[in-house]
Amino acid sequence: AFAQNFEQLFVLRALHGLGFGGEWAAGAVLMGEVIRDKYRGRGVGIVQTGWAIGWGASALVYTALYAFLPEAIAWRVLFAIGLLPAGLVFWIRRHIEEPEIFRGTRDRKPVGIGHLFAAFRGPHLWTTVKVTLMVAGAQGGGYALGLWMPTYLRTVRGLSATGTGGFLLVQILGALFGFLLGAYLSDAIGRKWTFMWSAIGSFLMILIYMFVPMDNTMLLFVGIPLFTIFLIKFPPMGPFMTELYPTEVRGTAQGFCYNGGRALGSFLPTLVGFVSQSLPLGTTIALFSAFASAIMVVMLLLLPETRGRSLTSLDAADAGPTLAPLAGRGPG
Repeated sequence: AFAQNFEQLFVLRALHGLGFGGEWAAGAVLMGEVIRDKYRGRGVGIVQTGWAIGWGASALVYTALYAFLPEAIAWRVLFAIGLLPAGLVFWIRRHIEEPEIFRGTRDRKPVGIGHLFAAFRGPHLWTTVKVTLMVAGAQGGGYALGLWMPTYLRTVRGLSATGTGGFLLVQILGALFGFLLGAYLSDAIGRKWTFMWSAIGSFLMILIYMFVPMDNTMLLFVGIPLFTIFLIKFPPMGPFMTELYPTEVRGTAQGFCYNGGRALGSFLPTLVGFVSQSLPLGTTIALFSAFASAIMVVMLLLLPETRGRSLTSLDAADAGPTLAPLAGRGPG
């Protein structure tokens, strides 16, 4: 909010990213460890709908500020308002205890700097590689579509900057519906099938969106199922990764897989820009969406289904045969 030039804004935004990058992993692990195995997908997924609600709230605040304040001031006020939810999150965290399963692991084995590489050791290495590539496909497809959609609407569909406002609303509604539906499906049909249907369905919807002749009004309404199906894949990610790793490495592994996948996926919109100089923009977006979906599907075929997996049993299996009978016996 107080940056004086682009360089300062760039550095501050990078520092913000360093802190924010750990937020998803910490929150997803925390929720995954306190919710019962049977309802983990719905619980974590419903919490993630807060992202769509926050997106909608920020869009409303953005519209109000730019309507009443000069642009040179409005963006600074918008950033400053962003401190309010951060303060609320800090207050909430002070009143939340660590999950019992994590406290037991922390007491049993101290953690050193070498723990940063725990997700790349032994049996976890290839799981980490496959999950990271799966996330790269999901995030890369999202970036390719989301970042280039405004340009597509302006340059190909001929909409003005203000005319794209309705399409922003469609994206927000799609995010809300997609998160709620993905949360339910991940428990109903499993994590992998939810990912699969979202990856394949979103690619088919992009083909319809880009290549089927329709006017802008129809395009607006088609955007709702497009973004709903596209975003179904994100709610199961937290539970899926939580159920793939034992407690000892869960936070480290989820943090790397999600953010490492995001980093790899961020190259796709850049490639869209280069390739769109030779191909139509709609064709390029569809091409890279197909590539992203293919990566995701291939990695999913190499990963197990985890719906309903017991975290206690997972820890017992990781600890070895000595603790396995005790974990399997359960309380009482």
